[in-house]
Amino acid sequence: MIDLSWNIDADDREEEITGTPRPLLGTWHYLRTSLRRERKTWIGLGVCGALLGLAVLLLLPPSSKATVTLLMAHPASLDGPSAMGTDVSLLNTREVADRTVRQLRLPLTPEQFQATISSEPVTTEILMITVDAPNDAAALSRAGALTRQYLDFRAAQLSSLSSGLIDGYQKRITGLNDEVNKRTTQYNRLVKEGAATSSQAQELIAQRAGFENQIYDLQQLKENASLSTDAAVSSTHVVDQPRLIRHSMKRTVVLGVGSGLVLGTALGVGFVLFRALTSDRVRRRHDVALALAAPVRFSVASLGPVKGVAASLLPWRRRRRGWRGNDLETLVHGLTAAVLTPGGGAGTTWQGPAPTGGRGPSQGLALAAVGNARAAAAVLVALAAHLESMGLAVFLVDLSPSGALASDGGRRGASFDVLRPDGVPGLARGPRGGEATMALPLRPTDPWHERWAAADVVLVLAQVDPGIDAENLATWVPQVVPLVTAGLSTPELLETTGELVRAAGLSLPFALMVGSDSTDQSVGHTGATHAPPTETEVERTASMGQR
Repeated sequence: MIDLSWNIDADDREEEITGTPRPLLGTWHYLRTSLRRERKTWIGLGVCGALLGLAVLLLLPPSSKATVTLLMAHPASLDGPSAMGTDVSLLNTREVADRTVRQLRLPLTPEQFQATISSEPVTTEILMITVDAPNDAAALSRAGALTRQYLDFRAAQLSSLSSGLIDGYQKRITGLNDEVNKRTTQYNRLVKEGAATSSQAQELIAQRAGFENQIYDLQQLKENASLSTDAAVSSTHVVDQPRLIRHSMKRTVVLGVGSGLVLGTALGVGFVLFRALTSDRVRRRHDVALALAAPVRFSVASLGPVKGVAASLLPWRRRRRGWRGNDLETLVHGLTAAVLTPGGGAGTTWQGPAPTGGRGPSQGLALAAVGNARAAAAVLVALAAHLESMGLAVFLVDLSPSGALASDGGRRGASFDVLRPDGVPGLARGPRGGEATMALPLRPTDPWHERWAAADVVLVLAQVDPGIDAENLATWVPQVVPLVTAGLSTPELLETTGELVRAAGLSLPFALMVGSDSTDQSVGHTGATHAPPTETEVERTASMGQR
């Protein structure tokens, strides 16, 4: 028997995995934002398409066209539509093209010349022929020569058709004449025999009369065929002599430029939408904050400085990538708050420096460049100059692979040097938290030792490598602020950066963002509730404020 006392617990069933698809309105908003952000791209491609269309018109102007109108007369035995179809077929034969090419000695094959000919049967008796040519004179001469060769060829073909018909009639007439002569010979023999009134003689007379009637009819048809063909050939003539078809230059330019504009714009829009749908780069403040698990408190539209061939050859690109308005000051203000107040708070007023007693910097910060090391270096240089103007001693360290801070350290009038450790800068260990002898590369005998001991703040330029732990960075500073360039980083890279920083025991109070889009209306908050500063942090802030 089957035991029915057991059953399957419904809770053990696997839950169906359901996901909410992206709203259509959100997708349309995202695509529209992409088009607004990349409007220079598709507008530029549209302008390039218009210029290309204009260039094509200038380099390859439209060909000249000449048209000629013919009155086509047909034999009476042919109906109009079929006869006109025969005329068009004769015009499109290779023989007509070959005769015209040989007459004008054109550098074309008959097939190539055929491609320049077009015909339009206006009615069953009016035929319009159009010929394309490189210039006006050639178009007129080709149209005239083609017309003459065509009419001669058509007359020959019609004559050959009527000749065959007439020859057939003549053969039939000859055969009937033989029958008439035969019947006459038989009748004359009967007359000599005296049987002229016999029934046989009467029958021979009737047969001969029938053959004579047939001969008469065939002779009439023969004459009619000849007359009809001659009339068709002689009546066919040129109604309208070859003339040029004038193009509207304005219309041609509008069509060429408009076609190029539409095509270029369509390609630009398609390219922008395709890249927007397939790219995994983040541009919105909210997306950056979610990936880093830290708020984006300050974002600017500027991308910062750029260096290279593009900057030297294209001054407008350098201006576009430089700092605009108060963008640099905004970033410096945000980092100043992070330096003066642990955790990145604001509202601290610096009262002046206090002697450190040779113990080294009491506060520090690392700016982690994600996508633009030169922009991060420029921000640190400006921050160092600002802190020095407040009376603080600043110690700069460049741990980036590119060495952007070391190369830009002497700019903007700053009176400080930049320490760049030998070997692999990202693996260099700093003196923070070390013994009195200090860690490499700042031993007491090192010339940088005195600068470190006298510094109030240490600023570090870093670039977090997903393949290397960030624990060495913790030996220089207690906190890291990522500087993210919009559109150059993936969520995975930002998430890895935040995890490496936190795994090293470093604080990540917030993030900065450059290249922010004006269409970005999101807030760079993660939605997480931040704990208030601890008592130790408050005391440290107070001691910093007394300096």
